[in-house]
Amino acid sequence: MGTWGSGAFENDHAMDWAYDLEQTSDLSLIRDALERVTRRADEYLDASDCDLAVAAAEVVAALNNNPSQNLPEKVADWIGQNPLKVDAKLIAQAQRAVARVKTDSELKELWDETGDADEWYQSIDDLEARLK
Repeated sequence: MGTWGSGAFENDHAMDWAYDLEQTSDLSLIRDALERVTRRADEYLDASDCDLAVAAAEVVAALNNNPSQNLPEKVADWIGQNPLKVDAKLIAQAQRAVARVKTDSELKELWDETGDADEWYQSIDDLEARLK
């Protein structure tokens, strides 16, 4: 995996998604990323979909005034240019997506195989707390 850290945007998938986000002015890309993870309750989640869902959940948290200290500048700029409202339904979907990635996904398995899994779990726990 093209990953250089445990943060939501410290991988190639999420950074590519962030570039796509810059081309939008609505929540459609965020909803799509979360939906890929939450609509498949019985399907195995591949790491790339999980990376996108975690990044989207970070944007939801930031739009809800709980941004990560490590939010990429381009994402923070997008939020500043698009001060969109997130409703309780979208926040709940982000919470479900992150919980699913954390407990039952290829991304979880990949992190469990590394020596840095604790850092990833701390990052996910922090995101979960900011989504509440």
